[in-house]
Amino acid sequence: MIVGGRVGEGLPSSPGYIRAYDARTGESRWTFHTIPHPGEPGYQTWSKDSWTYNGGANNWPGMALDQARGIVYVPTGSAADDFYGGNRVGDNRFANCLLALDARTGRRIWDFQFVRHDIWDRDPPSPPSLVRVRRNGRAIDAVVQTTKQGFVFVFDRTNGQPLFPIEYKRYPASDVPGEVAADTQPLPTKPRPFARQVLTEQMLTTRTPEAHTWALEQLATFRNGGQFLPFSVGKPTIIFPGFDGGAEWGGSAVDPATAILYVNANDLPWTGALAPAERDQDGRALYLQHCASCHRDDRTGTPPEIPSLVGIETRRARAELTAIIQKGAGRMPGFPALGPDALNAIVQYMLTGAAAPAPNPSPPPANPAALIPYRFTGYNKFLDPDGYPAVAPPWGTLSAIDLNTGDYAWQIPLGEYPELAEKGMRNTGTENYGGPVVTAGGLVFIGATNFDRKFHAFDKKTGALLWETTLPFAGNATPATYEVDGRQFIVIAAGGGKGKPGSPSGGVYVAFALPR
Repeated sequence: MIVGGRVGEGLPSSPGYIRAYDARTGESRWTFHTIPHPGEPGYQTWSKDSWTYNGGANNWPGMALDQARGIVYVPTGSAADDFYGGNRVGDNRFANCLLALDARTGRRIWDFQFVRHDIWDRDPPSPPSLVRVRRNGRAIDAVVQTTKQGFVFVFDRTNGQPLFPIEYKRYPASDVPGEVAADTQPLPTKPRPFARQVLTEQMLTTRTPEAHTWALEQLATFRNGGQFLPFSVGKPTIIFPGFDGGAEWGGSAVDPATAILYVNANDLPWTGALAPAERDQDGRALYLQHCASCHRDDRTGTPPEIPSLVGIETRRARAELTAIIQKGAGRMPGFPALGPDALNAIVQYMLTGAAAPAPNPSPPPANPAALIPYRFTGYNKFLDPDGYPAVAPPWGTLSAIDLNTGDYAWQIPLGEYPELAEKGMRNTGTENYGGPVVTAGGLVFIGATNFDRKFHAFDKKTGALLWETTLPFAGNATPATYEVDGRQFIVIAAGGGKGKPGSPSGGVYVAFALPR
């Protein structure tokens, strides 16, 4: 049994080592250090003592196993802290990587790093796909990884050789004191990105003249230079596609008969910035240190992905909030290093907005390098005043990419806003979470769309919509197909809750039978 894990993305945080256990005895078989120890390969690409205080570089999105070869393919997350790397100078090898490990021993066979010295939280978001492609008349077993940036990387499974050329492009240096951004980053030359890469004035929304004027004014206040522009202190920087991709955690589907990859994507910009870290020990300062990177300085969050804490006193009891902060819940990691007084001060600030002091604050980290001088100010979607993306559609897509050639078979918008559709603004695409499944019968099934709550069946060859239905809640999950007594079924988990604030949320499984 080979496992990764969810760890904190700020400091202090655990390192995300990959571990294997004997399923029969429970004994440890092997451990792979994703933050290398002294003397191990990759150690020189980190600060000298990074292995003692940096965390992350964990496998959170899942793995893929080549059972015949005994190779496990492990995508790894970004290093902690996510947005400031002055205490981990170097490329930080094995973070933001695809690792090919011997499943029996943990020995590294090959690795490829998608983002060097990640300071944007641009780690691979989903398990890789295994597929057989044809190249120059011969079959090659390949492993495919999609990314939040909208890239598709295709490698020979056995040796990690890219099947399409990869170029290393130079990017600007960071102007943040102590930060040393990587000089170059890898970009595949094929397939072309499945999400837009650089936000221009011509891409801004034209939904209404007022929204367009507002978006123009806002864009002028942002730093905007495309992929891999380092964050700055104080002024927001455009991330496009946003922090949730491009590709996201729903994963991709691959048709083994054709080697066509089906991947859904978000296609809207977000912004992010840095601010000086505060070292005070009152509730507000502790909140800014530990909570604001997700829930924002003003406690409004980024609903529905990250809930607002404004008015939390009407929804959660003090003891419940304390337990969630300490132990974590859902996608939120816990903060076990916080002492009781620090926890109480944070909860008091969350409930009242009052910066109550922590009389006996948690001790500082043993290694001063774990105290970073800058903090991330929060995830911010670039939405217009009416809550719609401030860019022109498509806001979400479904793509079919031929991995034999690197060419697109088709790309279509995925999802729509019902209230806009009623006004004639259809097929805009929307944010979508949850992946596709492709069947031998020629169908691509996908739910995923947040706002219309649809479950769709598309023709795998053309992308034509063949069938759709409305689920009771959005199907933010990847469907599964199965057979009973010779009849094929498709099932999806419908939980919802990721549309506009107040959108319906539940928890049901909905199954459909295909015609005989």
